Amino acid sequence: MGSVPTPQSDHNYCPHCGSPTERYLTLDELAQLTSMSVEFWRTRVKARDIDYVKIGRSVRIPQSSLTSVIKHVPAINTNNITNMEIE
Repeated sequence: MGSVPTPQSDHNYCPHCGSPTERYLTLDELAQLTSMSVEFWRTRVKARDIDYVKIGRSVRIPQSSLTSVIKHVPAINTNNITNMEIE
């Protein structure tokens, strides 16, 4: 009998059954999740700004790749800027 294929190191797999634990989102799901348009995400895919996989003609976005596009930007305390200008 053949052995179980070794998963690629760039994907998350269940250590018990070997099935992928990554969630793959459609562009519609991604648009709804992020409150952005499907066209926005389609443009990101075409520009190769975000990782994606193709299953036949369908495009799926690994949920983990959202961190490469969505960045947390801390808020600026404008009170400090106003106080600096007055002094």
